[in-house]
Amino acid sequence: MRKRWNRFVWDERGSQLLEFVLVFPLVWILFVFTFDQFTVLYNRQKALEAAYEAGRIAAVQPNFGLAQYHARERGEAELEQGIGTTWGEVRLSLQGGTWKKGNHVEARATIAFRLLASGTPQEVTESYHVMIENAEEGR
Repeated sequence: MRKRWNRFVWDERGSQLLEFVLVFPLVWILFVFTFDQFTVLYNRQKALEAAYEAGRIAAVQPNFGLAQYHARERGEAELEQGIGTTWGEVRLSLQGGTWKKGNHVEARATIAFRLLASGTPQEVTESYHVMIENAEEGR
Protein backbone atom coordinates (compact mmCIF):
# COMPACT_ATOMS: atom_id res chain seq x y z
CA MET A 1 0.00 0.00 0.00
CA ARG A 2 2.76 2.40 0.95
CA LYS A 3 4.62 1.69 -2.29
CA ARG A 4 1.54 2.50 -4.35
CA TRP A 5 1.00 5.76 -2.40
CA ASN A 6 4.62 6.87 -2.91
CA ARG A 7 4.37 6.18 -6.62
CA PHE A 8 1.16 8.29 -6.83
CA VAL A 9 2.62 11.20 -4.86
CA TRP A 10 5.92 11.35 -6.72
CA ASP A 11 4.48 10.80 -10.19
CA GLU A 12 4.58 14.18 -12.01
CA ARG A 13 2.28 13.29 -14.89
CA GLY A 14 -0.62 15.75 -15.05
CA SER A 15 0.98 18.22 -12.64
CA GLN A 16 0.94 21.03 -15.20
CA LEU A 17 -2.76 20.58 -15.79
CA LEU A 18 -3.40 20.61 -12.05
CA GLU A 19 -1.33 23.78 -11.62
CA PHE A 20 -3.21 25.45 -14.48
CA VAL A 21 -6.59 24.53 -12.98
CA LEU A 22 -5.56 25.94 -9.59
CA VAL A 23 -3.82 29.11 -10.80
CA PHE A 24 -5.96 30.19 -13.78
CA PRO A 25 -8.98 31.36 -11.71
CA LEU A 26 -6.70 33.55 -9.59
CA VAL A 27 -5.10 35.10 -12.68
CA TRP A 28 -8.53 35.65 -14.23
CA ILE A 29 -9.85 37.38 -11.08
CA LEU A 30 -6.78 39.64 -11.08
CA PHE A 31 -7.34 40.43 -14.76
CA VAL A 32 -11.03 41.28 -14.23
CA PHE A 33 -10.23 43.39 -11.15
CA THR A 34 -7.60 45.34 -13.11
CA PHE A 35 -10.00 46.16 -15.95
CA ASP A 36 -12.75 47.21 -13.56
CA GLN A 37 -10.42 49.44 -11.56
CA PHE A 38 -9.10 51.04 -14.74
CA THR A 39 -12.67 51.76 -15.86
CA VAL A 40 -13.54 53.41 -12.53
CA LEU A 41 -10.37 55.52 -12.44
CA TYR A 42 -10.65 56.61 -16.07
CA ASN A 43 -14.32 57.60 -15.76
CA ARG A 44 -13.64 59.40 -12.49
CA GLN A 45 -10.95 61.42 -14.26
CA LYS A 46 -13.38 62.18 -17.11
CA ALA A 47 -16.00 63.40 -14.60
CA LEU A 48 -13.42 65.63 -12.91
CA GLU A 49 -12.29 66.97 -16.29
CA ALA A 50 -15.91 67.64 -17.29
CA ALA A 51 -16.58 69.54 -14.05
CA TYR A 52 -13.39 71.57 -14.54
CA GLU A 53 -14.19 72.42 -18.16
CA ALA A 54 -17.79 73.31 -17.31
CA GLY A 55 -16.70 75.53 -14.41
CA ARG A 56 -14.03 77.35 -16.39
CA ILE A 57 -16.30 78.10 -19.36
CA ALA A 58 -19.16 79.13 -17.06
CA ALA A 59 -17.01 81.56 -15.06
CA VAL A 60 -16.37 83.78 -18.08
CA GLN A 61 -19.98 84.03 -19.29
CA PRO A 62 -21.93 87.29 -18.85
CA ASN A 63 -25.06 85.66 -17.36
CA PHE A 64 -26.23 82.44 -15.72
CA GLY A 65 -28.26 81.27 -18.73
CA LEU A 66 -25.28 81.35 -21.05
CA ALA A 67 -23.12 79.83 -18.34
CA GLN A 68 -25.48 76.85 -18.00
CA TYR A 69 -25.67 76.33 -21.76
CA HIS A 70 -21.93 76.45 -22.39
CA ALA A 71 -21.12 74.43 -19.26
CA ARG A 72 -23.43 71.62 -20.36
CA GLU A 73 -22.06 71.63 -23.89
CA ARG A 74 -18.42 71.53 -22.80
CA GLY A 75 -18.90 69.16 -19.86
CA GLU A 76 -21.08 66.62 -21.63
CA ALA A 77 -18.62 66.51 -24.52
CA GLU A 78 -16.02 65.34 -22.00
CA LEU A 79 -18.37 62.81 -20.42
CA GLU A 80 -19.07 61.21 -23.80
CA GLN A 81 -15.44 60.08 -23.87
CA GLY A 82 -15.93 57.84 -20.84
CA ILE A 83 -15.68 54.06 -21.02
CA GLY A 84 -18.98 52.15 -21.00
CA THR A 85 -20.94 55.35 -20.36
CA THR A 86 -24.72 54.95 -20.03
CA TRP A 87 -25.45 58.62 -19.27
CA GLY A 88 -23.78 61.80 -18.05
CA GLU A 89 -24.97 65.11 -16.67
CA VAL A 90 -23.42 68.49 -15.86
CA ARG A 91 -25.11 70.97 -13.51
CA LEU A 92 -24.22 74.42 -12.28
CA SER A 93 -25.22 75.87 -8.92
CA LEU A 94 -24.58 79.38 -7.67
CA GLN A 95 -22.78 79.90 -4.39
CA GLY A 96 -23.91 83.28 -3.06
CA GLY A 97 -27.29 83.59 -4.76
CA THR A 98 -26.71 85.84 -7.77
CA TRP A 99 -24.61 85.86 -10.91
CA LYS A 100 -22.18 88.63 -10.14
CA LYS A 101 -18.46 89.07 -10.36
CA GLY A 102 -16.69 87.71 -7.29
CA ASN A 103 -19.37 85.15 -6.38
CA HIS A 104 -18.69 81.47 -6.88
CA VAL A 105 -20.27 78.81 -9.05
CA GLU A 106 -20.05 75.04 -8.61
CA ALA A 107 -19.97 72.73 -11.62
CA ARG A 108 -21.01 69.16 -10.79
CA ALA A 109 -20.50 66.36 -13.32
CA THR A 110 -22.05 62.92 -12.90
CA ILE A 111 -21.28 59.94 -15.09
CA ALA A 112 -22.97 56.53 -14.97
CA PHE A 113 -21.32 53.52 -16.59
CA ARG A 114 -20.97 49.76 -16.52
CA LEU A 115 -17.70 48.16 -15.54
CA LEU A 116 -15.90 46.53 -18.47
CA ALA A 117 -15.30 43.08 -17.04
CA SER A 118 -18.07 42.49 -14.51
CA GLY A 119 -20.80 44.69 -16.01
CA THR A 120 -21.70 46.16 -12.63
CA PRO A 121 -23.37 49.60 -12.89
CA GLN A 122 -21.44 52.46 -11.27
CA GLU A 123 -21.93 56.19 -10.85
CA VAL A 124 -19.29 58.83 -10.16
CA THR A 125 -19.82 62.51 -9.30
CA GLU A 126 -17.11 65.18 -9.21
CA SER A 127 -17.36 68.92 -8.65
CA TYR A 128 -15.32 72.04 -9.26
CA HIS A 129 -15.74 75.47 -7.61
CA VAL A 130 -14.68 78.62 -9.42
CA MET A 131 -15.11 82.37 -9.02
CA ILE A 132 -17.29 84.23 -11.53
CA GLU A 133 -14.98 86.45 -13.58
CA ASN A 134 -17.07 88.15 -16.23
CA ALA A 135 -20.63 88.87 -15.05
CA GLU A 136 -22.62 91.73 -16.57
CA GLU A 137 -23.07 94.66 -14.21
CA GLY A 138 -26.46 94.99 -12.53
CA ARG A 139 -27.59 91.36 -12.90
